[in-house]
Amino acid sequence: MKNKKGSRRNRNKSAAHNNHLLVVDRFTKLPDDVLLNILERLNTPDAVRTCLLSKRTIHLRHLLSNLNISLHSFLPHYYGYYATSKDAIQIQMNAAVSDATDSILNFRNQEIPLRQLSITFYLKYYDCLAIGKAVARAMATHSHNLDSAEFIILTGKRALYCSIDDLRHNGKLLMTFFGACTDAFAGLTRLHLRNLRLAETDIPNIIATCKRLEYLKLSACQIEDSVLQLQLEHPHLVELDISTANLDLVELNSLPNLKRLVFSVWVCPQEPLSFGNVPLLSSLSLTNVAMRWHKVIRLSQFLANITFIKDLHLNFLSEKIWVHPECPELLAPVLQNLQVLNLDELPEECDIAWTSFFLEAAPSLKEMCITVWDHWCEIETDKVEREEQGYCDKTNLEWESSAPDGFRHYNLTKFTIYGFQPNENFLGYIRHIMEAAVNLEDISLYDRKVLECCEDLDPKIKVAPSRYPQTIVEQELLRKQITEGLVMASPHVIHFRS
Repeated sequence: MKNKKGSRRNRNKSAAHNNHLLVVDRFTKLPDDVLLNILERLNTPDAVRTCLLSKRTIHLRHLLSNLNISLHSFLPHYYGYYATSKDAIQIQMNAAVSDATDSILNFRNQEIPLRQLSITFYLKYYDCLAIGKAVARAMATHSHNLDSAEFIILTGKRALYCSIDDLRHNGKLLMTFFGACTDAFAGLTRLHLRNLRLAETDIPNIIATCKRLEYLKLSACQIEDSVLQLQLEHPHLVELDISTANLDLVELNSLPNLKRLVFSVWVCPQEPLSFGNVPLLSSLSLTNVAMRWHKVIRLSQFLANITFIKDLHLNFLSEKIWVHPECPELLAPVLQNLQVLNLDELPEECDIAWTSFFLEAAPSLKEMCITVWDHWCEIETDKVEREEQGYCDKTNLEWESSAPDGFRHYNLTKFTIYGFQPNENFLGYIRHIMEAAVNLEDISLYDRKVLECCEDLDPKIKVAPSRYPQTIVEQELLRKQITEGLVMASPHVIHFRS
């Protein structure tokens, strides 16, 4: 019996091996241009490994023009991985990225234009230095062809576990790396920095050096005096993403090509941003947890210098609403061009009728999406801790329509709700939207969001079960209930999505 089982196991292994050889054979018979197109979609170290499978493809590793060299391609898979220290793994992975960058850039065919280059690595000085020097040499050769060049610079510790001294140490390491490799930074179009504490002039100096920079992301990056001023006449910066920066103010004095701005979680009581010369800014995303000391933001004042916003995303992280409902006369000048609106993570127990003030102030709005969700994994639930940390009570906002006898909106065509529940809060709100938006084509209703982290929720947290309609009969009854008495509204535009 054992021999039979062993024989069967050997036959299965042999069949798997033959199938693998067949796939490799089919792959290698493809034309070079098709093979390169496939390889360019992989992380470059994985693409190089694939090229080494056959003599037929080995030459292709020198012809790649889109290079993506990331730590993730060097995650160790050997037995005992979990017994190895985190620092040792990071050192090993970073050294592999450094070696791969130097090897790939130095030995590739220099007659093939280098189009795209993205490198993800840890902030460890000697590895950074080797990466920076290799990239600088490549840029000197291919600067006229290089469409995109990106550094994603990580730190060993996550922000949550970084002390002030850790952040300062990271900041000094970065600036030493920057000073030694300014030629590499000068050719970057995209830069991600995180977990740093820098001097007042460091970020402006980096931006000034990165003359081709189009995208800048700063995550948990602090400034010694807590005021970050971006006053540069930067010709290319298009997108700026700042999160958890612990800054009092970010002054966007002159970024004439900035189109997209993401700003997340501020600690200062007042508005965290000051808008100067940003004439092309059209997409704005703001995320914050409202604490007792936070001033409620009046968008008509906060965005007074911006009149070209087309896409607005506000995330309240399941806590108190930090914007003030305003009448159309005040708000319309800044929302006159708004076409897409996302209101994310509204607290579940609060009335959502107040969100209609956006509809009344934005006549060009085409798509509106709201997410009602208490994300219990991220919410502080202990009453004592909430009081000590400065959390607010989640109360309903006072709002009255400026046109109680009948407001009409003619451009809204798509309306979406995540976290829909069949109660008066939602049903009355949807009826109001359907009555106001006379050209509405699609209402999509989804159940509450569920993430992997929500599966291990503390059993002490009692979450009311969802009542989202599951059957066709339940859904049809709700359609009739929502549209009953609405002469111009069709139940066929209401869709229950899974």
